[in-house]
Amino acid sequence: MHRFILILALLWAGAATAQDFPALYRVTGVASDDVLNIRAEPGAGAAIVGFFRPGQRGIEVMELGPNGRWGLVNSGEGSGWSSMRYLAREGEGSWRDGQQELTCFGTEPFWHMPIFLPTHRAEFHAMGEGGFELVTDTGALPTTHFPPTLAIPFSGTREGMAVVRGASCNDGMSDRRYGLEGQVYWRGDTQGLSGCCRLADPGN
Repeated sequence: MHRFILILALLWAGAATAQDFPALYRVTGVASDDVLNIRAEPGAGAAIVGFFRPGQRGIEVMELGPNGRWGLVNSGEGSGWSSMRYLAREGEGSWRDGQQELTCFGTEPFWHMPIFLPTHRAEFHAMGEGGFELVTDTGALPTTHFPPTLAIPFSGTREGMAVVRGASCNDGMSDRRYGLEGQVYWRGDTQGLSGCCRLADPGN
């Protein structure tokens, strides 16, 4: 019985840790004349595929490597790994708490949807359709734990709901990887939209 409880506790702790990502980080502890390398694999000997500048902010870490020492980040049209020793978390909370700005986007058709939480405003843009504003629900937004999801009901020009789920996602146009999937459902339409979501840098 005790072993069963221990296993459950370990599983719960692992799930809670996974739900903390993606998250935004900034470069710290790097000299002004140096850079933080992005490597093809989570290891100091792996090929360098990009870099971050000293003090650079708004770096989205999608997940941690097996030993927790390396974080998966995007660089140009691809992704790579940077040492977590030189990355410091920006802000508190989780993408599930309804307090962080998100941008969801997809292809076929091309669309993107900035969601300005917690100010309860969103925009929707689609190729050939222009854009329009939406109003998101106020107060606590509905979530689930397993799998981790956040639901964002909206109204305004159109009514519907965006659902953001913690999962590895690719935009279909590059080798970049994202830590969130996104779906948009319009009231009265039987066909929704699928894509990826990223966190917005609060400094921009």
